[in-house]
Amino acid sequence: MLARSLPPNHYTFPLFIKLCTDFGAQPEGLKAHARIVKFGFGSDLFARNALIRMYSVFGRVGHARMVFDEGSDVDLVSYNSLIDGYVKNGEIGAARQVFDGMSERDVLSWNCMVAGYVGVGDLDAANELMMEGREVMPNKATLVSVLTACANLGMLGMGMWVHSFIRSNDIKPDVLLSTCLLTMYAKCGAMDLARGVFDEMPVRSVVSWNSMIMGYGLHGNGDKALELFLDMEKTGVQPNDATFISVLSACTHAGMVMEGLWYFDLMRRVYKIEPKVEHYGCMVDLLARAGLVEISEELIRKVPVKAGSAIWGALLSGCSTHLNSELGEIVAKRLIELDPQDIGPYILLSNMYAAQGRWDDVERVRLMIEEKGLQREAASSLVQLEDFESKYFVKNNSGYRKRMMYSMLSELREQMKLSIEQSIKEDNFVSK
Repeated sequence: MLARSLPPNHYTFPLFIKLCTDFGAQPEGLKAHARIVKFGFGSDLFARNALIRMYSVFGRVGHARMVFDEGSDVDLVSYNSLIDGYVKNGEIGAARQVFDGMSERDVLSWNCMVAGYVGVGDLDAANELMMEGREVMPNKATLVSVLTACANLGMLGMGMWVHSFIRSNDIKPDVLLSTCLLTMYAKCGAMDLARGVFDEMPVRSVVSWNSMIMGYGLHGNGDKALELFLDMEKTGVQPNDATFISVLSACTHAGMVMEGLWYFDLMRRVYKIEPKVEHYGCMVDLLARAGLVEISEELIRKVPVKAGSAIWGALLSGCSTHLNSELGEIVAKRLIELDPQDIGPYILLSNMYAAQGRWDDVERVRLMIEEKGLQREAASSLVQLEDFESKYFVKNNSGYRKRMMYSMLSELREQMKLSIEQSIKEDNFVSK
């Protein structure tokens, strides 16, 4: 265009910058910015908005802010692009400052900030923002983001609030939103609520079926998981490789060895799905938990791809549980070769030796851990009580809330004790 002496106009550069952004052509985009200034379009709003988005996508949010500040003429697109840039680059505080400085906001402004807080795990701030901006309806993408975070963090209360928000605002969930709802409930252990959402879905994707099967499996209800798989087959929905990961995982958690072997064969023979490392991992875990550690090791040797730490770790855990120290030592050595800084194999070996009364070996493993300078990350639990949540670490002796937790546990123990005593008295009375 320039070679033919055709001067670009205010339509040319925004389109070209968008192409550079979409195709990741950063050098060309930077050159285009220089030409925008050279040809006198530096103050053009459309060109500046395109530049703000480009720099944000390329992770150069500082440059995006400079473009934003250079002109007096900004609009909602300018603000939303800058907020999105800060959010995607992890600068949630800077994004909130820009958001608070807006005289006018649209649904994208609110959605972007809510999604930003969800992305960093600050669900309280996301909740407050959603309540504050109730007059601007969040779109389904934002609700999906919030529900996904609730599922990952186990925030059942927040997830139920979102579900209530959807119903009270007469939002019609599509397949994706409904699947996110049931996945949230399933991961939080509320399987009845998950099944309620599932049963209300007029159309279900394979992901919807997979999520329900996985939910039942995670919570030890293998029979319902396999029953649901049969229902899936009857409806004509074609299972995929993720479906069989869910099914095999359900068999693992429920200790259903024969069923797991049958479905592993069904996957290959009937559905022509070649097992991936995740499928082999499920089978190794299933067999190892059942004490079939030698068979589990043979299966690992047959895996067409290189077995990683997760698969070998499942086998070592089985060896530790069933006190097979001979194979356990071989597997632990393999794990240490894969990741010399992982303390896990040492801990499992030590536990196995301790269970067998091999205290000299326990001490030997302890010295190896000290010599290598390995440290075990403190275990923690995230506990939510009504309006607050706390994270508790092993050997953390702090605080009022800890004393309160122990008090509640003590009270619960006494109630259980009284309940058991009452049940025994009733049984004795009936037997007389």
